Amino acid sequence: MDKVSDNFTLQPRMSLLVAFDLYVVMLGRNAAAGIRDLVVGAQRWRLWYLIGSAEMRRRFARARLGQLWIMLSSAVSVSVTGLAWAFLWNQPVHDMLPFIAASMTIWQFLAALVNDMTTAFPLYSHYFLNQYMPASVIIYAVLYKNVATFLLNMVFPISIIVVFGNPLTPYSLFSAIGLLLVILWCISIGYAVAVLCARFRDIVQVVASLLQVAFFVTPVIWKPEFLPREAHYFINFNPLAPLLAVVRDPLLGRPVSLSMWLAASAIVLATLACSLPFVGRFCRRLVYWL
Repeated sequence: MDKVSDNFTLQPRMSLLVAFDLYVVMLGRNAAAGIRDLVVGAQRWRLWYLIGSAEMRRRFARARLGQLWIMLSSAVSVSVTGLAWAFLWNQPVHDMLPFIAASMTIWQFLAALVNDMTTAFPLYSHYFLNQYMPASVIIYAVLYKNVATFLLNMVFPISIIVVFGNPLTPYSLFSAIGLLLVILWCISIGYAVAVLCARFRDIVQVVASLLQVAFFVTPVIWKPEFLPREAHYFINFNPLAPLLAVVRDPLLGRPVSLSMWLAASAIVLATLACSLPFVGRFCRRLVYWL
């Protein structure tokens, strides 16, 4: 009787182990499918380059200044905000304006990219209905358009940084590594959000609302050192704060600690680990949701 009872108790444990093993195998297959989709989409760079370029030309059709309007509008908004907050915080303009200029330009890139991802698949649905195409091609097209806009917008913050006495040094090149981390994070979180928004259109408004709230709790228009010690959880538990810091601080000559780099890298890796299996499982169903 003891052996029979032991067999009955072992069976649920064995079934749970088998189920866990199957789950791990399926998770690995879905992650591999997600990686495959990203790699195949990257190989079709001519297609997503043409899609992104066509969208930028369509946006500024018949405008004499063309894409310079992007830089001008960003420069005006950054200048007004920087001056207003410098006087509000009673801080020197030469110290506050470069900080806000760099922070707002990076934030505009990040927020615009995630917001564009929410409507990417419905907006470009005709490409999927006419031919087979990896879904990541649209993700790369949106990424290309926003990266080109970001590089154009960064002309003004870099000019402000140099004019106010913060010359660019070899240390500033670390900002490119931080930008690469931000791009990887935007691809991973943006792809998952794009798939979700294609299935559930209400999530578009949820993402926009969350980004508006995140703007105020992330050090974009205020410096981290302005916070009292008991309010540091706004930075410690904010995943966007390290991503913003590793791009902005090297440009400003501010030291970036090793823990900040490790936090930014861990956030990117964790986001990739969560989004790749999700994308690999559902990217093939997109055509039925468009």
